Amino acid sequence: MYEFIKHPDDLPVKLFVNSVNHVRFHWHKEVEMIYVLQGSVLVYVDQRQFILHQDDIIVINSMSVHQIERTQEDNVLLTWQFNPEWLGGDALIECNSTVQSERNRSKYDRIRRDLARIVQEMNKKAPGYRSYAIGRMQLLCGHLVRYFSIGTIETSPTASDDYKRLNRILQYVDRNYSQKITLQTIADQEHLSLHYFSHFFSDKIGIPFQKYLTLVRLEKAQEQLINSTNSITQIALDCGFANVKLFNKYFKEKYGCTPGAFREAAAKSKLPETARKPQTYEESENGDYYETDTIQAMESLYRYLDSHDGGEASRGSLQDAAVTVAEVSLHADARGTTYEKHWNRMTAAGRAVEGLREDWRRQFADMQRRFPFRHIRFHGIFNDEMMVYNETPDGKPVYNWSYVDKLYDFLLKHGAKPYVELGFMPSLLRRSGETIFWWKGNIAPPADQAKWDALVREFVRHCLNRYGAEEVRQWYFEVWNEPNLPGVCWAGSKEEYFAFYESTARAIKSVSAELKVGGPALGYGSLWNDRWTEQFLAYCRDRDVPLDFFSFHVYSDYPYRKGEANPLTTMMPPSFYMDNIRSVKQKLEAEGRSHLELHITEWNFSMYDRNLVHDTMFMAPFVIYHALTTLGSIHALAFWTFTDVFEESPVPPAHFYGGFGLVNRDGLRKPGYYAFQLLHQLGDRIVAQGDGYIATTSDDGRLRILLYHYVHVDHLYTSGDWSGLSETNRYSVFEERGDKAFRITIEGLAGRYKLTSYTLDREHGSVFDEWVRLGAPAAMTEEEIEYLRGRSGPEMTTEWIDGQELWQKELVLPPHGVLLLAFDRQY
Repeated sequence: MYEFIKHPDDLPVKLFVNSVNHVRFHWHKEVEMIYVLQGSVLVYVDQRQFILHQDDIIVINSMSVHQIERTQEDNVLLTWQFNPEWLGGDALIECNSTVQSERNRSKYDRIRRDLARIVQEMNKKAPGYRSYAIGRMQLLCGHLVRYFSIGTIETSPTASDDYKRLNRILQYVDRNYSQKITLQTIADQEHLSLHYFSHFFSDKIGIPFQKYLTLVRLEKAQEQLINSTNSITQIALDCGFANVKLFNKYFKEKYGCTPGAFREAAAKSKLPETARKPQTYEESENGDYYETDTIQAMESLYRYLDSHDGGEASRGSLQDAAVTVAEVSLHADARGTTYEKHWNRMTAAGRAVEGLREDWRRQFADMQRRFPFRHIRFHGIFNDEMMVYNETPDGKPVYNWSYVDKLYDFLLKHGAKPYVELGFMPSLLRRSGETIFWWKGNIAPPADQAKWDALVREFVRHCLNRYGAEEVRQWYFEVWNEPNLPGVCWAGSKEEYFAFYESTARAIKSVSAELKVGGPALGYGSLWNDRWTEQFLAYCRDRDVPLDFFSFHVYSDYPYRKGEANPLTTMMPPSFYMDNIRSVKQKLEAEGRSHLELHITEWNFSMYDRNLVHDTMFMAPFVIYHALTTLGSIHALAFWTFTDVFEESPVPPAHFYGGFGLVNRDGLRKPGYYAFQLLHQLGDRIVAQGDGYIATTSDDGRLRILLYHYVHVDHLYTSGDWSGLSETNRYSVFEERGDKAFRITIEGLAGRYKLTSYTLDREHGSVFDEWVRLGAPAAMTEEEIEYLRGRSGPEMTTEWIDGQELWQKELVLPPHGVLLLAFDRQY
């Protein structure tokens, strides 16, 4: 097939990282360079075939027919496609490192070094990256012409006609592979003799026609084995094989196993139930949870960069990069616009029983003193470890609220109301044995819905009797957690959850119609991959089921869409959070439910609770950015979670292991913690807001300006290549953005003001960075922990401003930096 290459808008080339299973014979105008980052591939080109291993390079000339296939090991490739005009238009390049020798190794290493520099520029997107990258590409093309050119490409009209003929033949095979096709069939169609056509095809493709036809049929059969329930006999016939015996023979030759064994292996690739790890689309209907195994492929290329830097920008910071400037202008007496601080309406923790622990309670009480949240949500209020449900020998239920009372009493004492996630299922009520997480939460529906409803009613009655109707009316009751993930968080069907939700909601309302019930704590993959949300809303509409609020979750991890062939992308851009909110709002509006409160009951950077980025300074501007960009679009959002006292997976020995929490298990406050503390200082009205800043005021004369420099993870990291990430080096995976300057102008500072500045960046208050500077001790002593406790948090400075009608200042923030300016009128 002829392939039309689509270039990105900002570059006249296409450069990408991919993993190849089978790319069938094709050709294109562009020259293509393939670099093997990991594993190996089989390449057919110009009637020859080569096996390329890690570090190998091959150049495929313009209009050369080629095919790429996976070997017995996985692969990751770097592919660069560019216009042949960059080679002078007609240069024929013979560049294939499988024939590399010590004599010409330096010429191939020059290519590897240039590729490393190109990828680095494209990945980091530092100022001027486009010009740097194109310049290096042109130098690389000059190197190819000077040292690898073997003449010019013949461009006769006859050659052009041959490509058109070949395209017709390949299209015919792709449409009719299930039918009987012979050499004579195609020869007659093209008005050629049998002998001529046989040689024509072999010369152009590099393999005989019959072998090519068999490869196409095997590719189609492989798709059916994975995606259909057809019998192997039926698949063999559908794909054009004369009989099953022949199909088995050819399939085993290509894939190393029988069709039956292949199908069985594909069906068994499931995630363990006890691990809260994202799954692939095949493992979960909507792809919300997908495997988080990452690659370290780019290290093989970057080692050439590290040893031959040549003065280019490295993976470190750009110390001399141009500084972008943001203008912030306002009047001290500006009235501003009122807004709701939705970020402090709710926080989250792992599971209920953890709230009975002393360290959990100590951290929560400290947080509530500094920046209180109104509600808190967690899993497992009905887990066996909370001992809420038992039965007598004759099956009569026994309810025990002792641990629930201890937990709720503590929360209410510290100003937080329960956001009650109803789950998971007590073992005595479960229908089957499926569990999730290390602590084995039961995800099965109830064996007897009436017994579950009775538990819910008695629970609600107890809460009303103990805390009073006025209090409990301010709580939220959320029915289950992510039921749209079958086999992950819910071991029943979609229809069973709908009925379960209805029955549970009616049980709550039967006790008190004033209580707020809703859900479904939706895993966000359904927003992009199926109609689960629409069907749930339609069910509630058709049966008049109570639904007082709608809740869902958002992380940066990419939910694979149906039909996508295992893309490497794993992290989405910052706008993804608002994209999800808009999607939910559209679905609610279509059902006439725009009035519903919208709650994000889980959000964080990554859904993986071992993501090392979670401990870094990045998290402070990340929290601030999303808190401010979602203003006015949702009622509440609950950061998952406030603490690393959290046990969905076995707790690792490291002090900083990338846990979800704002506070680590030692009680050390991470940058995300201080982001919420600084947000808490903002006033009641917004007087100015823009890229990287917000200014607020209050009736008591407090003026606050919050500045932040958000820098997203780079392209390689979003593609699943975590080469630059290690226990102590966690900043090389971000884009290179340089510093950001803010030119602040305030009019009307009449009288006397005290200005307090709170500076938070890698040099001021980031506890992870302080731990690295301490020497990254693996098992810290109490003295070391206490030292770090004193080193975490923003640096404070004060100054006095007397009667300045025009106050101006330019402030510079490094990447991931945050700065709060607090102006307090003095009397």
